[in-house]
Amino acid sequence: MGSRKWILLLVAFFVMTMVHAKEWTADNIPMVHLEDRNRYVCDPEDLMSPADRDTADVYLRRLETQCGIQSVFVVVNNVKDGDCFRVAEDLGNKYGVGDKKTRRGLVIVIAVDDRKYFIAPGKGLEGDLTDVECDDIAQACIVKNMKEDDLDAAVLSTVKALYSKFKTGKATVDGEEISSDEDDDDFPIWFGIFLLVLCLGHPIVSLILWALAKLGWYHPKPKPKRRRNRHDDDWFPPFFLGGGGDWGSSGGGFSGGSFGGGSFGGGGAGGGW
Repeated sequence: MGSRKWILLLVAFFVMTMVHAKEWTADNIPMVHLEDRNRYVCDPEDLMSPADRDTADVYLRRLETQCGIQSVFVVVNNVKDGDCFRVAEDLGNKYGVGDKKTRRGLVIVIAVDDRKYFIAPGKGLEGDLTDVECDDIAQACIVKNMKEDDLDAAVLSTVKALYSKFKTGKATVDGEEISSDEDDDDFPIWFGIFLLVLCLGHPIVSLILWALAKLGWYHPKPKPKRRRNRHDDDWFPPFFLGGGGDWGSSGGGFSGGSFGGGSFGGGGAGGGW
């Protein structure tokens, strides 16, 4: 009778654990950045080691202050319906991750027990971080490390790859560039452009165009004069002539940060391992 009682208690405990497994959504994931401007990794279940989580925050802080990209990195066990894409998109739009003008926001979600992930760039970032690049980084950083149950390495390698991508133009992991096989397809296009420019610069081509112009069959358009506008000085940092974006707007010290009003429209890449 006693053994039967223990078996029933164990079964009840197992059922209670399964029922109460928390499913995280954009509505209940705590936004640590709003409490501390130096924090970007939302880890409500303490799945990462504190030291590696702090290191990831440092790289994501640099991503914002040096590259103008505001980010949120979520690591949890389960998300609603196992849909990391939905959670990433909802988080980005709910809190407006990224600057309202440039919309250069970034949300990454890893659901450990669901074995799913998604990297979602904001609308203004999709041209600089394509779906293919998101997938390349995810495969090299998230999938590779999560297959070995190393969440800390997955997060750290991802944030380092993203930082190097926007700081140097090349995403790297352990000093090696992450690249896609599709990059080679651009060679014929650039080679064709080179040949076209070369041909147009040939004196015979110029002579033919001159003759056609004399006969009235070719009318070269005059080059319009360039007009300056208020965007010509946008490359200046914000402390010069009022140019630039929303840099360092979240305050100082350990005060809470803020989100700028960015938006997300479905770009990025995700999957499982």
